[in-house]
Amino acid sequence: MTKYDKAVSVCFSGHRDVPFGKQKELKQHLRFEIAKAYADGYRCFYCGMVMGFDLLAAEAALSLQSELKDLQVIAVVPFRGQSDRWSKEAQAKYGAILRIVDDVVVLSERYFNGCLLKRNDYMVNHSSRLIAYHDGTDKGGTFYTVKKAGQNGLEVVNLHNSV
Repeated sequence: MTKYDKAVSVCFSGHRDVPFGKQKELKQHLRFEIAKAYADGYRCFYCGMVMGFDLLAAEAALSLQSELKDLQVIAVVPFRGQSDRWSKEAQAKYGAILRIVDDVVVLSERYFNGCLLKRNDYMVNHSSRLIAYHDGTDKGGTFYTVKKAGQNGLEVVNLHNSV
């Protein structure tokens, strides 16, 4: 059980590798889709907190909080210390986001094989819409999450072809 209502919750899933030249435009599309979801009644936004699309989505959602007063950003961390092996710059961005989100859900104290998929399952199971950045490849965590979201009846919005 969670304190957030699945009916008003959205999760994000996308590729870690977002071409630098597309990041600014993708963030604008994210802001638009988040505002649209908010207008549709969504208030909770789950972010998986890995580099690439996840952190862009978290930043976009957080940037809208001053305008959209009851928008909540929830960081779903697959395991404690997930950023330990990242670059100092990536760790700094991750830490800054973690300090300002509304809530942090840590699913495991340590890494285990499959913990990232468990994180994706958690977000899908607690949401009714998915905002994705999926290039159509039929493998990997984003493919898994988009497929699972579809099987679970979530509305799926894919931003890949919009940038």
